[in-house]
Amino acid sequence: MRTRHPIVRTDRAPAGRPRGFTLVELLVVIGIIALLISILLPAMSRAREEAKATQCLSNLRQLGMALQSYANDNKDKVPVGYWSGQPWNGYALVAPGYKTYTLMGLLVETGYTRAAPQAYYCPSQTDPRFMFDTPENRWLDPIPAAGAANWMRSGYTVRPSTNWSPYPAVGSVVRFTRIRNRAVAADIIGIPLSSPDYTVAHHRRVNVLYGDRAVRAVDRGQIDAIQKQIQATSSPGISLYIDDSNPTDKNHLWNAFDNY
Repeated sequence: MRTRHPIVRTDRAPAGRPRGFTLVELLVVIGIIALLISILLPAMSRAREEAKATQCLSNLRQLGMALQSYANDNKDKVPVGYWSGQPWNGYALVAPGYKTYTLMGLLVETGYTRAAPQAYYCPSQTDPRFMFDTPENRWLDPIPAAGAANWMRSGYTVRPSTNWSPYPAVGSVVRFTRIRNRAVAADIIGIPLSSPDYTVAHHRRVNVLYGDRAVRAVDRGQIDAIQKQIQATSSPGISLYIDDSNPTDKNHLWNAFDNY
């Protein structure tokens, strides 16, 4: 009787030791992971920006509610305008050297948004001058007894309908019902001789609050031509920003928002 000898397999790993990956297999896996990352990262970045843009719109809605409450308590008057003859700085909340709030700073002073001060700031903003409580933009509530050492700015600019310094002339304060269908506040925009990326929080749109408390994302293409004129001018006049006497003319920044 012939004795059978078992076949010995030389390509099997020793008992108890699992077979490992070869170098080629590891390189393939790494390549697949790298490809997935390159596909997913832009999508994740876009998703984060969309989330911030949505939060920005929510902030503007909160400011709209605060302005409505302020108007209800102040005979329909609202603190919108611009500071000291400069139509681009409707973002002022407190001016250097002053011991009083101005423009939307009156909402801070009266406590309409005190529980959520971040509502004054777009989460997509990267310029520390227009972000919440940075070394360049300290949040002052209350204002120090000695007054503000520097500007306290909002991350949003309000409609430049009235000149404040720090308060407007008697009888010139805007009534909320008169701008019911017009733009009231927007992402920081319209600063002369500055990079657009520093004056606009979102690259392709501007988030805008209207007097009826609606919020809209306005395509930047609607206002780019006006913005370029502002950027090229050291001290642009009010005519580039608004013309309330001719509300359908879109050749002014806020009129373009009104007619979007």
